[in-house]
Amino acid sequence: MLQVNGYAINAETPLELLTDYLTPNDLFFVRSHWIPRMPDLKTWRLRIDGDVEKPLTLSLTDLRKMPVSDATCVLQCAGNGRGLYEPVLPGVQWRYGAAGNAHWRGVRVRDLLTRAGVKSSAAHLHTFGSDDPPGNVPPFHRSLELTKAMDDALLAYEMNGAPLPPLHGAPLRLVVPGWAGDHWMKWVVRLSPQAEPAKGFYMDTAYRYPLSPGAPGVSFKPEEMKPVTELSVKSNITTAPKKARAGKPVTIRGFAFSGAPGIARVEISTDDGDTWKAATLDPRHDPFAWRLWSYSWTPARPGRVQLLARATDSRGAVQPREPVWNQSGYLYNGWHGVTIEVTA
Repeated sequence: MLQVNGYAINAETPLELLTDYLTPNDLFFVRSHWIPRMPDLKTWRLRIDGDVEKPLTLSLTDLRKMPVSDATCVLQCAGNGRGLYEPVLPGVQWRYGAAGNAHWRGVRVRDLLTRAGVKSSAAHLHTFGSDDPPGNVPPFHRSLELTKAMDDALLAYEMNGAPLPPLHGAPLRLVVPGWAGDHWMKWVVRLSPQAEPAKGFYMDTAYRYPLSPGAPGVSFKPEEMKPVTELSVKSNITTAPKKARAGKPVTIRGFAFSGAPGIARVEISTDDGDTWKAATLDPRHDPFAWRLWSYSWTPARPGRVQLLARATDSRGAVQPREPVWNQSGYLYNGWHGVTIEVTA
């Protein structure tokens, strides 16, 4: 793991290790805003209040008695790729590895809120974790649209067939398929449906994205932005040789994902994007999971060759050459390339 700061632990996965359909738990990137106060599992309870007919207090045993739901999907930090923007932006300097694909198991948010009798006045789900900020730092309180939460969100207590690890939010974390990681609250202790969205720094200032693109270096006011929600379509190259021989085929591999349920195609260019050829998509696929791909390339002649990858999702969105500029460095999805030295 590549540790990108010391307080709290934030670590990304080396890109060359992101080659599995399911990212192993011990290789899965870690993102925390500060050193977390992890709950005592013996006394931990989930509280559901707000605009509900019947407030609930549930133990992990209670949750495990409810119908089980599963999802295999990508988790990506909203700031993944921030270190690739120019000019340089403040914040954790993630490059490529703050993303992973995992199998999550737990309880549907819809089932919990239905049990609590969510009222028709509720439009936003406020989420709270047990991690406390230091000093005068604002708390990491968030909300998401109730329609999304009721559609496919989970409260997960397992990750890749094992109990959810503490660094990934044990005993319970929110899973929001297709949406950026700022919505995936860890160490969940409270859910509260409300009529209005949450207020505070992490809603009104942070995790916001421009309504309209601007030139690099331009700053946007909060009212000129909207909350970060869906992931942007992107692909990355994970496996490629540094050297190859003319006339001898080599295999290039990578992954692609999007905020859309699926990836329609991945393409490779060897002429700076003038022409593209289709890669082969791996048959393994779940909605909102990443799609592994491979491409067999036979270099024609000696020299340095740059291979570029781009993805198109199931809604027709195409990965751009350059990402949309934003002063917080969110949702980087520019073309990814590797350079190979071809010898005779």
